[in-house]
Amino acid sequence: MWRMVTIGGIDPSGGAGVELDVKVGEAFDVHVHPIATMITYQTPTEYYGGQCLDVSTIVRQIQPYTMLKYWKTGALCNEEILRTILDLSIKNNNHLIVDPVLKAGVGGTLFDGDPNAYRDLLSHAFAVTPNIPEAEILTNVKVKDEDDMLRVAQRLSEMGPELVVLTGGHLGDSKLVDVIYYKGNYALLHGSKVNINLHGSGSALASALTALLAKGEDPFIAARKAIGFTRLLHKFARDVGGYVPDPLFSHRLAIARFECHERYRAFIKWLESLPYEKAKKIAPEVGLNVACSVPKEVSRSVGTVMGVPGRLHLTPNGLRRLECPWWGGSDHMARLLLSARKYGEVNVAMNVRYSKENIQALKEAGYLVVEVDRSKQPRGVKTMGWVVEEAVKKTGRLPDVIYDRGYYGKEAMIRLLAKDLCDLKQMVLAILNY
Repeated sequence: MWRMVTIGGIDPSGGAGVELDVKVGEAFDVHVHPIATMITYQTPTEYYGGQCLDVSTIVRQIQPYTMLKYWKTGALCNEEILRTILDLSIKNNNHLIVDPVLKAGVGGTLFDGDPNAYRDLLSHAFAVTPNIPEAEILTNVKVKDEDDMLRVAQRLSEMGPELVVLTGGHLGDSKLVDVIYYKGNYALLHGSKVNINLHGSGSALASALTALLAKGEDPFIAARKAIGFTRLLHKFARDVGGYVPDPLFSHRLAIARFECHERYRAFIKWLESLPYEKAKKIAPEVGLNVACSVPKEVSRSVGTVMGVPGRLHLTPNGLRRLECPWWGGSDHMARLLLSARKYGEVNVAMNVRYSKENIQALKEAGYLVVEVDRSKQPRGVKTMGWVVEEAVKKTGRLPDVIYDRGYYGKEAMIRLLAKDLCDLKQMVLAILNY
């Protein structure tokens, strides 16, 4: 079992502090021992204050775990606590990964003392992970561009840490750059910023780095992986009155994929069990497909939407699929579903044969049915996105059913949108039983 220690504040928002570090450790299969230095009063967007714990209380917490090699430090609250942690780490030859938290990301001071005390901590640290404002305070050097970031990273390394990870989110550019500096070697990792204010991203980076080091990862590679992980957290953030990281999003995605897959297979099996005459009512000439996505919180692409490659087609024995269902199996229907999600809570979509009887059946069942005219679709515009936008313009909200009467070379089609496969089945039954 891999283990590490994290030393920092308790954040009731759950977006930073030792609570987040525990989640990050779990994401990397590392058991984390959280040591509290202070209790903060904050939300993801506001800081109201904090209270330092007694040094004796902190020492009693950490004493049983001094033999663990890697310690991550976050908010240390005051100089007395900082120097206590420093003395303990020197005595026990621990590797410190220092997140030099001087201020809360939402404002407010997390360190009551001279910031220069952190220089003493850095002299015995293995790694440091500052953002630009923190690096400027520690080095007294103003950072305006990438060259300045490299100079500051080198300056920080000269203070003691073998590994420096300097994050560039505060550089002010639309593009993102992070710097890794390790034993004279460096790398600039460029990327695109995600336009959200994520509370706790610095804590997540430092704890991810510590977890990877605890697993024996090469420091340079560990830094690259930690940066990549933190960037993903910006894409899969949770909104709890402010954005906070969701370190276990990949685990939740795996569970959601399993559940979606099992329900989807049962639904397809039900479609294939329909007798020919019933299957004929819903099967378009081009074939039928069903898109089923994992929840929106962990879905960002066609690859998280299940479909049947090659679609289901009508045969003398009813509907039959060409291949087994899989993720990204229907690009066409997946794009319809992802477009629809911008306007409503839908997780499944299905195309069925157009007929006046089918439309009437859906209307009489109480579904909101909207027609779009494919002849008005501009050239070069993706069909699925346009179809959804046109339907929403007509009704002011996402309808349950969108249909068109076809156009040159295009078969008329009905598209069903539903919250889950159970609701979708009721829509199909409304057609079959009409």
